[in-house]
Amino acid sequence: MSGGTQAGAGVTDVLVVAPHPDDDVIGCGGSIAKHVRDGARVTVVIVIGRERSALDDAVTDEEFAAETEAAAKALGVHRCIRFDEPSRDFALSRRVHLDLVRVLREVRPQVVYLPHDNDDDVEHRMVHQLTVEALWMARSEFFQEAGGPPLPAPRLVLGYEVWAPMARFQYAEDIGGQIETKVEAMRAYVSQLRHAAWDEGVRGLARYRGAVSSGSGYAEVFQVLSLTAPPPPAAAGGGGRD
Repeated sequence: MSGGTQAGAGVTDVLVVAPHPDDDVIGCGGSIAKHVRDGARVTVVIVIGRERSALDDAVTDEEFAAETEAAAKALGVHRCIRFDEPSRDFALSRRVHLDLVRVLREVRPQVVYLPHDNDDDVEHRMVHQLTVEALWMARSEFFQEAGGPPLPAPRLVLGYEVWAPMARFQYAEDIGGQIETKVEAMRAYVSQLRHAAWDEGVRGLARYRGAVSSGSGYAEVFQVLSLTAPPPPAAAGGGGRD
């Protein structure tokens, strides 16, 4: 199911919406690297800005931004967009919806990743709701202030797990070839490793998901939120997943 471009087709665009810095790495970093390997162009939107702690207060905002850029570079991300919405004061306003609609209409992704709908973290659930609503808004003829023409329906919309593993999932992606890249990207967040051994955590979760889904290896699992049949070859104007 994972893949980038079809022979003779254009580049597949993938959009990943992350509530916080590093959620994209934890939730679907292996799949991002796999898309990039297959020739796709991946854009990451990080909605909420950094929340300082006593363990990393000495890290400047510029240094933390450099960690985010290093993680994106490790995965091969084409572009990383930060909304820098306030943590714990984050609200689902019209403005932030339109900000995401604007990105959706610009990127015009065939594949979209977002947090799954039942994560324990309230801001993860809010970003799930934000993305689902923005996808509808981006496809409509309304909200012209966001600019751009309506978005065609993405071929695939997947919910990933971060804080709370999903009790049920519909799809597992083999990331055996990308697990070291995922761990390397997580290790770029040096300040976050002071809180917990997230690099060991992402490896362990992927190992567990590999065992659950196929008996061995490494995997990421997803909630399938939308799956649209690709157009027939004669009508296809863009990339798709294999």
